[in-house]
Parts: sequence; C-alpha cells; structure tokens
Amino acid sequence: MSHPFDTATNMSGAAPSGDAFFVLRDARTLFQRQLTDIARQAGANTPQILEAFTEALGTAHDELASSKQADGFETANGLTASRMTLMCDADLELDIRIGDIAKHVVDIGGNTLWRVQLRYMTLLNRPDMTPEGNPVGPEVLARGLLALCQAGNLDLERNLHLLDRIEEEFSKDLPAVYSALNDLLASHNIEPAQSKGSSAASIRASASTGAGTSGAANTGGEGRSDAFSALQQALNAQFGGTPGTLGNNAGTSASAGQGNAPGNMALNAATLVMLNQLTARLEQLQLSTGNTALAGGESGEMPTQPPHALKAADLDLPLGNPEAVALETLGHIFEAIFNTWDLPDTVKTAISRLQIPLLKLSVFDPSLFSDIGHPARRLINAMGRAAAGLPRNIDRSHPISAHLWNIAGAVSETLQGDAAVLAAPIAELDALIAARDSEIREAAQVFVPFLAASEAQERAEQLARRWLDDVAQQPSAQEIHDFIRQYWVKVMAAAALDGGEEGKVWQECKAAITDLMWSVEPKPGADERKRLSLLVATLLKRINGGLDRINATQEQRAPFLDACFNLQFATMRGTAPPLVVPKPLEAPALETPATTDAVIVSETIDGKTLKTLARPGSAATSYRTSAGGVQVGQWLQFSMEGNVPLCGLVAWIAPRSGKVLVANPDWPYAVALAVDVIEKQLQSGQAALVSSRALFDIAAEQALSQIAKGTAASGSTKLQ
Repeated sequence: MSHPFDTATNMSGAAPSGDAFFVLRDARTLFQRQLTDIARQAGANTPQILEAFTEALGTAHDELASSKQADGFETANGLTASRMTLMCDADLELDIRIGDIAKHVVDIGGNTLWRVQLRYMTLLNRPDMTPEGNPVGPEVLARGLLALCQAGNLDLERNLHLLDRIEEEFSKDLPAVYSALNDLLASHNIEPAQSKGSSAASIRASASTGAGTSGAANTGGEGRSDAFSALQQALNAQFGGTPGTLGNNAGTSASAGQGNAPGNMALNAATLVMLNQLTARLEQLQLSTGNTALAGGESGEMPTQPPHALKAADLDLPLGNPEAVALETLGHIFEAIFNTWDLPDTVKTAISRLQIPLLKLSVFDPSLFSDIGHPARRLINAMGRAAAGLPRNIDRSHPISAHLWNIAGAVSETLQGDAAVLAAPIAELDALIAARDSEIREAAQVFVPFLAASEAQERAEQLARRWLDDVAQQPSAQEIHDFIRQYWVKVMAAAALDGGEEGKVWQECKAAITDLMWSVEPKPGADERKRLSLLVATLLKRINGGLDRINATQEQRAPFLDACFNLQFATMRGTAPPLVVPKPLEAPALETPATTDAVIVSETIDGKTLKTLARPGSAATSYRTSAGGVQVGQWLQFSMEGNVPLCGLVAWIAPRSGKVLVANPDWPYAVALAVDVIEKQLQSGQAALVSSRALFDIAAEQALSQIAKGTAASGSTKLQ
C-alpha cells in the first residue's frame, strides 16, 4: 500500500509539493489529538483505551488517504470492512450504536465537515472522493470507536454508556474540530475542490425526506459546493416547499432550471403579477418609518438600534412557496451575519441596509442562489473584508463604518433588478481595502529596520556558535578555550554581521584564532620556534583588533593577554602547556518549544512600541520561510496576552526566519510573531487567516448548521 504522504506530494494545484507532506501530517495529528481529548473528556481516560483510539484513527486516516480513487474502506452490502469486523466480533447492539453515532457525525459536522472533505479532495488530488472515503469522516470515527470499545474489555452495558457520553461530547466539540481542520488546510492554501457531489445539507435532506441529492449544491454550471444553495434546499425540505419555482422578469429562466414552462403564458403572467405585488410590499417596507435600521431613515444617518434580520413572517408569507423560501434563506444569512461575534455593530448595521435591495433582487434574479460568484455575494464578502481587524466597539463616525454605510446606501438606491450595477460599489470597496492595507503596511515600516537588524544579529550569532562548536573540538590550552567561549565568539558574531562567513573580516578573525591555537602547541623544531617568535607581535595586535570590535575593556583583556604571553613563552622554551578538548557546555534547562509558553518582549522603536512573541530557545522552521502559508497583505487573527484574540495585517515577513510583523492602526503597538508560535496557533485553532474568509459564505455555513441541528437563531418564526 502506498503511503498517504506519497500521494499528497503528487497532488495538483493545492500547495507546493514540498509542503504537502507536512499539511497531511499536521491535519492527521490535529485530528487525532482533538478527538482523543474529546474521548478523554467523555470518561475514556485509561491509557490503553486512548492509545488504541488514537492509533485506530491514525491508521484509518492513512488507509483512506493512501487509497487512490477508492470509495472508502472495502465495502460489501453497504457495510465497511471495519463494520463487518464489528459484526463478527461484537454484539449487534454495539454495532448499531456505533453506526448511529457515525450517521450523527454528518449532522454534527455540518457544512464544515463537507468543506474539510472538499479540501481533502484537493490535497489528495481525488475529485471523486465520497463521504465514506473522507480520511477524517464518520467512517474513520467508527473505526476509532470500535477500537476504543475493544481495548477497554468492558461489558456491553458499560460500552454503550461510554458511547453515549462520547456522542454528547461530539455534539458539543466536534464542529470545532472540523472548523480547526478547515482553518489548518485553508492556512496552507488548500482550496475546496470543485465537487460533482452533493453537499452535507443535501445528504441530510435526502436522509430525512427521501429526496434525491443530485445537484443539491451545484452552482451555476461550475459544479462547486455552495452552502447558500444548500441552505435553500434545506429550507425547502424543512417546510415542504417546491424548489426552483421563482418567477422571472422579462422572460429570464427560473431558479435551478425548474421555472415555469415557457408555453404556459397564463401562469407566467400570474406569477409576474404576484412578484410585482411582492416587490411593492418590499419597497413599502423599505420606506416605512418603522424600519430606519434598514432604510437609514430620512436623514440617512446610521441608526443606533441593532439590526434585525427580515424573514418571511415580516411579509406575512407562509413558508412553502418559493418566494417565501427565498426570503427566508436570505433572512437566515443576514441573521448569521448579525450574530458574527468579531464584526463591529456599525458594520452589521451598514450591511443590514442591503437586506431589502437583495430581497428584491432575489425575486427577479434567481442566479443569486445558484452563482457562487454572484455580484451580490461578492459585495457582502467585500464589506466583510473591508472590516477585517476593526475593533468591535467602533462608533458611527469611524471612517470605515461611515464609508460602508454610504456604499450600502448607494446600493439601496440604485439596485432594482440588475446586478450589473453592483460593479461600481464592489470596485469602490476594493479600492477602500487596498488603500487601508497599504496605509497600514506603510506605517508599520518603521519597525522593519529593527526587525531586520535583529534577524541579522540572530543569524550572526548562529554562525558564531556553529564556528565555536567546531573550534571546541580542537585541542588547545584551557585558557585559550575559555577566552574563545567568553569573548571571541562575540568577535565572530560581529564579523558575521560585517560580510558574513565569506567576508574578509570573518576570515581574518577565524585565522587569528587558528594562529593563536597553533602558538601554544609544542614546537620541537627551530623553524617552528622562529616562526612563533615572529608571529607573537602581530598576533597580539590582531587579537586586540578583534576585541575592539566588541568594545572589550582593558580590564577584560589584561588577564588573558598576560596568560597568553606566558603560554607562548613556555612553548618557545620547550614546555608547552597541556592541550585539552573541553567538555561541551550543558544546554540551558529550557522546555521544548512545543511546551514552553511564548514570552512577550517589548521594545520602543522611534517612540512606538513593538511586542515580540516567541518561545525561548525555539528555532525557525527549516522547510519554509513563513508559517502556514502566511503572506504579506493577509489579515491574521491570533492570541497573545490572556488568549484574547487580536487581528492585524501582515505587514512584513522576515526573509530568513519567517518572523511575521502584524499591525493594526487601532492598536497602540505592533506585534512580531515567531514562526513556530504562528504554526502552533494555526494548528490548535487559536489563529486563522481571516482575510481569506468570505463573510457571506461563512454566514451561509453557520445558518445551514443551525437548520441541520433544528436550532435556528433566535427571532426566526416558523410559519405553516
């Protein structure tokens, strides 16, 4: 069987091949660690049980990751090989219970599980991967639970009780596991594949209603998974609606290709009348004085009350017809946006101004539900991107808040039924984003010389320590070894800054120590003693010159220079000192970077504060220059003091160490993050690249997850 990491290195269009090995390895490790933590919290705290569970997860992950174009574990009569083993070796009731949990995982994971599968399709270059073939899907969890039960040697009742507790923990924590996997893969630029299959919502809908799943998540001919389309399908399934019967304006085709038949002119006319009446009601609602939070009021000033998501109930529409489902779908999207914790209230209020214009647009432009690149979606995503890193408590006068409010107001005035008018506001948002990012990067450049100098100093010290390790293995007088360790290693670091290892200064300082060590070696021949007598005078000058580079005082130099003279004089007289190879210095008692807490060091640069977050003794990653695919110009969310999340723009990345400079004009400081700190936070879910997130799509996924759980957000009303 081929190794999964070999498969990953041959993927196409996902990530640099050199990183594919590490991406798959890190994803598996994160999956194992977090699932094992869940099992431990559920009460499976015996070492052999946890070890069996972890090992089974890893083995199952690798088997599926290494299988090329396989549909999962070998199947027969609808049961996987792991389940068949369970049927043979365990009680049927235990088999049924684990099967129920595996099915429940689809509901628990929701669209985040589906997007993880899409990213695995890209990572493994496997476009036809089925849910059963997902290396982090429910089949893998079933294998792990089977191993867990078998390793515990418990009776059936105790196993079932343990599985009940694990399922409870899954319900609470499994979505976060898949979200962390999603963020990890996204941080490595692993994009979701263009899937021909159905989305998680469609799978759930078919399981509950018996409906087919073909095309449930396809988008506008591209075949890409789309949570928004899946949300509409889920609402249709929930309320018994008929998808795709929205009317059209000027003869355009209906949604999802199931519109009114072209030959039924009476039906088209009736539908058009109904849609015109609905549009009139939306316009009346937009102009209503009781909805200033949506329309902006007569003064056009931003209201202070929190925004309200419009649902079909606000128009007294019974759910079940396509128009109501369309409005309800958008209502759930806006409700999820308004519940986004790190989006400022003023930005939410600005976005709320787009509700009615987009509701009207959805009535006459059904491609909003089928086109993942629809201008209306891009508009919402751009507004979310423009707000990246803003404090949650910004007021209405903040320039970004005001700008977004004005853009939304212009859209509400111009958007009638043609999405083409959105090109101008989208371009305006793009310009706003570019100008803001450029301004932040320019302001952060004040810290770059300091960080560059610090990196150069660290590199110079690394070269000097490496040179010291080589010299320490050569026999010489103990006094000389002590001098080199205490002073000359600093001279070599200064020389490394002045031209590097190939520079003239480095070579001269290196040669001075070579001559110094030779000067105390035994000199049995007259020629060698003669050479030594000529060397001593110039060597003293060279040693002093090196010490000048580190500003060593006369008090520091005198003891060694006196000792050196005595050693060389004794050597010329034929009584050379004993030559030794000193014992290696013991490394400082530091924990490994993986367990040591990061330390914050503050510096003042040109009157501005720079905080550096790094682990003592940590080393830069050797196989890439920056952590997790982080690039300049991205917005990075991370944790620093007290695990409080911060979000700033990546303004600069050190070319050698990968240290990342993050800035935000609303902070009183900038932050420099060591590469290993970022990598650990990305893997644990404490950090994420928020600029790669799409606000509209994230809201659709969250709304879809709520619908799947049967717990829609507060304020929504289900009408019969």
